[in-house]
This record gives sequence, structure tokens and C-alpha cells, in this order.
Amino acid sequence: MSHELEVAGAASLGGLTSGEHHQVERPGEPCRNCGTIVAERYCTRCGQLASNFHRPFFSLIMSSLADTFALDSRLWRTVPMLLFRPGRVTRNYLDGKRARYVPPFRLFLLASVLFFLTVFGLGDRLGWYADWKLNLNGGEGAIVSEADRTAALAEMQGQLADPDLTPEAKAAIEAAMAQMETAPTVPDGVISEGKVDRHALNEVLDEQTGMTGAEAEKVHQAADRVANVFENQDRFGARLREWAPRFSLLFAPLLALMLTGLYAWRRGVYVYDHVITALHFQTFVYGLSTLLLLAAAFLHVPPAWLATTGSAWGIWYLYRQLRVTYATGPVMAGLRTSILLILGITVLFLLGIGLVVLSFLLT
Repeated sequence: MSHELEVAGAASLGGLTSGEHHQVERPGEPCRNCGTIVAERYCTRCGQLASNFHRPFFSLIMSSLADTFALDSRLWRTVPMLLFRPGRVTRNYLDGKRARYVPPFRLFLLASVLFFLTVFGLGDRLGWYADWKLNLNGGEGAIVSEADRTAALAEMQGQLADPDLTPEAKAAIEAAMAQMETAPTVPDGVISEGKVDRHALNEVLDEQTGMTGAEAEKVHQAADRVANVFENQDRFGARLREWAPRFSLLFAPLLALMLTGLYAWRRGVYVYDHVITALHFQTFVYGLSTLLLLAAAFLHVPPAWLATTGSAWGIWYLYRQLRVTYATGPVMAGLRTSILLILGITVLFLLGIGLVVLSFLLT
């Protein structure tokens, strides 16, 4: 998947420059593509740059590098306005002011590439995915047997009875007890050293469900697949990283479809308008998420604070985008924002279930 992201990133950068670094032929010469006389830099008929690439190799290399890394003013005009003035870029673009902004899909593609490269590239280097497994040895996210939890709670209760216990140690033990009390449990003998005893698991399921025959066999088959995923969580993580970018690309057309339904009775608003709005909103989400991830990685900002800030900013942004783009009143914009949030969370949940099911089928 990383190769696909790199290729997409290179492709998205291709249209962010104006070609000013390439020398052009003399004005008045015919276009080499269609033969039309070129008055200035570009052919007025086919749009080709009237540049002569038959020149010294070093000059050609330098021009190509400059064309690759020197992004024109459209990017610097588009990105700040997209991030901090919700709906303004979208409204201007729909009003026909397109030349001054980066095309929506190209900007969306570039933002998505940067986001996933940050998530996966930076995450690997900083060890974000080192513990992508359910913890079977205690601690946060631990899965323990019922007997082990009872024994652990009794031991910690005994530690609290120590009269010489410091306030800090007492607080730590109480926090550990609260965590252990809410930890998910499995019956004794089902999980041992990261492996699932299928026979013991099936016995527990038969006892709890009371099913027999063909119905019990279907439950056993489903439990076996869950056990396979549990025992191969590294594969599930790899599958998640492989398919998450692809699944996320589905969200933009789905958001456009939601907007189409919410504004189905608005005259003068077309599906094209909803597609541009959806692309710009998801571009904003990618950009904001990238900034928050970088802040978490390099500024060591608490994740809870970043999540709260990002969520509040995103909700406010969506509300403002609807107001500015569609000239929606405050009450209807708030109502539509709420509906979109509910639908969006539902779609993300279903996509997540799709990833889990995909992992079941491919494990």
C-alpha cells in the first residue's frame, strides 16, 4: 500500500505547478501538438506548454526539479482558506472562480496521501503500533480469566491494608483495582499463552447458548474464526493498514450522497456541488488529522486533548461549511450537521465492521 500512496502523491503534485521554470520557444511559432500558432506560453487550442525540451541535459534536469518542488501560488491560496474559512473555497469554486484554487480532487488526493504517510510512516518510527494486540498479561486492555481477576483483586486489597503505604502508592493500587474490575474476562482454561482452546471455548458457548446440532455447529465455526483473528492479531493489524486507505476513499462519495439527500429539494443545487463540498470537507479532515498527529508526535500534546479539540473543530467546521456553501440558516445548518454526524459515524462503524469481516474471511 505504501507504493500506491507514493505513486498517488507524485501524481497529485504534478498539477500544482505553473510550468514557469521551463523555457519556451519564440512567440508566434506553431504548437508542436496541434499546429496552432502560440502567442505566449500555452497553446490556446490544446493547452500544451510551448517548451523546447531539446536542450542541455543539466538544464533539463534543473527545470524538472524546479517544476517538481516549486508549488505555485494556488496551493498557498487554497490550503489556509480551506482550513480556517469553512466553505469559502467551496463557494468560490462553485461560483466559477476555479483558476485561483487547486482542483478539489487533486487536493483531496494529496491530503489523503500526506495523512496516511504520517499515520503509517511516522507511526512505525515512533512505535505507535508496537502494542496493537489485546493484552493478556494485565494492565490496560487486559483480558484475564475470572479466577485470575479474583486472585488479583484479593492481592491488591491486601496491599491496601498496609499501614505504611504512601498516598501515591495507594492511589496507584486503587487505580489498578478499578481497571481490573472492569477488565473483560474469559472462563478459565479458554485462553492460555495467547492461544485459544477451541474445545473449551465450544463447551462454554454450548452452555451459555443452549444450542445443539446444526445451530451449535454454526456458532462453533464463527467462534473459530474469531479465535483465528485473536491468535493472528498481527495479520489483522496489517490488513487494517492495507485496507483503511481504500475504505476511506469511499467516504467522500458517500458524504456526497448524504448531502444530495439532505438538499434534494433545494433548487439550483446539483450533485456536482455536493461532490465538491464532500471532497473539500474530507480534505479538511485529512489536513486537520495530520496536524494533530504531528502535534502528538513532536509536541507531546495529550491525545485526549487533541481528540477533543479535533472533534469540536470538525463539528464547527461542518456547520460553517453548510452555512457558507449552501447559504443555509443557522437552525437548518445545525439540524443537517447533526444528521450528517449521525450518518457519518454509522458509515464509519459499518466500514470498520467491513474491515473486521474482511480479516475473518482472509485470515
